[in-house]
Amino acid sequence: MNNINYYRDAQNLPYYLQLTDRSLQPSNETFKEFCEKYIDNDANNTKDEKTRDYKREFYEFLKGKVNDFLGKSRNTSYDHIVLLLGAGASVVEGKNYGKTMGQLAWEIFNRISQKNYGKEITLDNGDLLSYREILKFIPDSEKITLDKDTKEKIENFPEPKDVSVKWKGTFPLEELISQLDFYIKGNEQLLKLSKDESKKKHFKRVCNTKNYIIYEIFKNVKYDNLSKDNEFPFNHMAVVLALTKLLKSLSKKLTVVTTNYDLAIENSLAKRDFTVFNGFNLTNDSIFDESSFDWVLSKKVNHINTEEVIYKPNMINLFKIHGSINWMFDGANTKEVPVDRVEQILLSNVNSKNNSEKSSKDKKDEVRMIFPSTNKYMQSYEEPYFDLMARFQEELHKSNTLLVTSGFSFGDDHISRMVINAIKHNSSLKCLFTDYGIYNTEFYKYPEKDSNEETSIEIDDKKSESEEDLYGNKNWRELDSLRNEGYDIAFLKATMNDKEHGLAFFLRG
Repeated sequence: MNNINYYRDAQNLPYYLQLTDRSLQPSNETFKEFCEKYIDNDANNTKDEKTRDYKREFYEFLKGKVNDFLGKSRNTSYDHIVLLLGAGASVVEGKNYGKTMGQLAWEIFNRISQKNYGKEITLDNGDLLSYREILKFIPDSEKITLDKDTKEKIENFPEPKDVSVKWKGTFPLEELISQLDFYIKGNEQLLKLSKDESKKKHFKRVCNTKNYIIYEIFKNVKYDNLSKDNEFPFNHMAVVLALTKLLKSLSKKLTVVTTNYDLAIENSLAKRDFTVFNGFNLTNDSIFDESSFDWVLSKKVNHINTEEVIYKPNMINLFKIHGSINWMFDGANTKEVPVDRVEQILLSNVNSKNNSEKSSKDKKDEVRMIFPSTNKYMQSYEEPYFDLMARFQEELHKSNTLLVTSGFSFGDDHISRMVINAIKHNSSLKCLFTDYGIYNTEFYKYPEKDSNEETSIEIDDKKSESEEDLYGNKNWRELDSLRNEGYDIAFLKATMNDKEHGLAFFLRG
């Protein structure tokens, strides 16, 4: 029997649905069993079973639990609200939006394997590393099983030549980009003095490959088909509206924090009269200036004997802590520029025959995005990332604050530790963590795991699942332990862009 958790907080045991088949969606009978167990407490219940909508009752019941947690029945309001968005907040089921790093890696290397780089790419086949050469840059880790004889073939990640090829686990794209970076920075000066043409050629191919991967990541978050969609796919606006209503006054601004570089949140809020403070000043140059977050819009209204100040509604602060596809560094400042300008520069970097001659220290015309690599923590100390992270941390420690997350996996230790530390030290911080799957935590004690040993758990269908598959990563597990200790934490199975029973449904009350 598989338990799919939907909601839990410090006061309530997990509410879950039981499925006999892990691949099936909950049936009406499943919803009926839940309602009979948790909702039908009255022995004299006279509801007509033939006309009952058990699925609707199930979701309304969970909405009530969320509303109780948020304090809506007590008319609770918050001085500060933070909405933290991760990659999952841009995922739209059945649409080509919001890919995971694993999906991005498969698509990129499928193109490289097929030598199908796109019409805009002018490189020859030999100008990029082959898939086998790319694999050599991945460091050994417990996630990778090397062939004992060749030490080159990675069994978990066979070459993705066609859709029939499946990978075991998530391709370590972060580690790969880091290793390409380290190789380039460690060899660029030496190879300028070298007379070995074969090494110089290999160095150029490494530079080309890194630039191509970055360009492909950019293309996948640009969402070219957004304007062609008959129905706007993102539901961010509904969530932002619901959270804004929980703020104490119009002088308070909702803070949206996102690790995504896409423009999903900006495009969503453009549908309504929202004012977004994203850290850029209002001059023609549009230069990053973190003090702009401190401003609000207001006006004076004259009465007979008094002068009153009223604030413009629907104002938010937007912290894009990993950068954005429309930010560039001009050598002195970070600027907001048209997306097409960024694409032009990235494409030029890929197609340039002299890209290996540019020093890695030359950051002019660099796209301001912390790409998914293990050195993103070093990058986070640069402007504007440091300023944004500092403000995010400051928001988490303010009194009477609500933190809501969507699509954030808590796999990023840097951000996860900030949240966990804020929970431990800010007694007035309330947290609602939402995700597509909030993991099976009917049992509160997790298996002890040695740091050098892979733990697996036998489940009813005789398949072996990792501890992470069942319980989430170490940060999810620590957050759930804090919830079990009584901290003001709730977990909810909900996505951003499910228009029927997504996050907005539960927040509307």
